[in-house]
Amino acid sequence: MRHETPWARAKDKRSQKQEKRISEMEGGAPQVNSGRLWRWKRDARLHNFLIEARTTDKESYRIEKREFLQMRKDALQTPPGLLPGMQIDIQELHLMVVELNAFQELSLRVIELETLLEKTEEYAREQA
Repeated sequence: MRHETPWARAKDKRSQKQEKRISEMEGGAPQVNSGRLWRWKRDARLHNFLIEARTTDKESYRIEKREFLQMRKDALQTPPGLLPGMQIDIQELHLMVVELNAFQELSLRVIELETLLEKTEEYAREQA
């Protein structure tokens, strides 16, 4: 029988809550067995990102290049080819870490869609 300390059990509950929160977001989905099997790597999907969820009670969290590059490889190998992302909870602060190029592409797409929406609304007003 495995004996766990109360703080170890609490950490498991926090990480489970974090994974559930991500998978319940618009565009989110849990990964089967949350990275425990080779076929289902990492913790969740969020739109076109494969998410690794991390949580800490400390004041900081360290991201290692080697680990992020492995996440990128896992994401690219996950059909249909996803982008890597980390959702890090530092105490009550919830952060999302993605590569700069992915952030820029996402931002440019939002701007493009907002511009298209404005033009469509303007056209509709002119036709009314």
